[in-house]
Amino acid sequence: MPLATHVTNSLRHGPVEGHQFGYSRLPWPRPVPVWTYYVDGLLIDTGSRHTQREVMRTYATYPIEQIALTHFHEDHAANAASLARQHTCPVRCGALTAELIQQPYHLLPYEHYWFGAIEPCSAAVDVEVLGTFPTPFETAHHRFIPVSTLGHSNDHYVLLEPNQGWLFAGDFYVGNLRIFRRGENIYQQIEAARHVLTLDFDTLFCGHNPVLTNGKKAIQRKLNHLQRIVDQSIDGSEKGLSESQILRRIGLREDWFMRLFTSNDVAATYLVRSALRDKPA
Repeated sequence: MPLATHVTNSLRHGPVEGHQFGYSRLPWPRPVPVWTYYVDGLLIDTGSRHTQREVMRTYATYPIEQIALTHFHEDHAANAASLARQHTCPVRCGALTAELIQQPYHLLPYEHYWFGAIEPCSAAVDVEVLGTFPTPFETAHHRFIPVSTLGHSNDHYVLLEPNQGWLFAGDFYVGNLRIFRRGENIYQQIEAARHVLTLDFDTLFCGHNPVLTNGKKAIQRKLNHLQRIVDQSIDGSEKGLSESQILRRIGLREDWFMRLFTSNDVAATYLVRSALRDKPA
């Protein structure tokens, strides 16, 4: 009997369709699924390589005219090349994303377990990649404005459709974070959240946790959460507390199984460490 777990879900919000795909080789640890979104000939993000069969089957009959990537990570960009060839359409993204997706990049074992390596995406494999973000682009009925939102990755963009009040957020939002990947920057995430709150939107099409009403309130809650971590981390450090003591003071705890499973790549401690080490000069 197969043990692999596949996750598929769908949503519709006005003309926007969302399809969620996830995979893990065993029932536990559970999959980490990602949402892809389609509207007006545009597909935003493409899922992981392990879910390619389901992604390709789901979107086979959709009139996809262009694909947009919020960032290069393997659960968002892996199927861009196959979908672009399937639909004979270009892939839009930032210049750094275009550079990073040209070839598969190093993955840790847990990333292989949940997601799988990306499929190379460039002119070398007959895909037109347009690394033009933050230049706005259009579909037949909508205009999308890419907005740089650093902190999760160095190439991350959200896509704003101001006339409809839509924000396609990739991994910018997710929720009130209780863990960080190594290398994430809490100050950049705070700066990005402050900037996004100046934009005109209500619907937050997140890559992992959609918020279909009151999206700004959700981002404000996340901003408050991150700022509290920064403030209490700095105060705790000034009082001579260790990282683990600061973590407990904030009300977070380390998930040691997750830390071991991810080869020390994901940890609650990295939230505190970023607050103490990444403060801008």
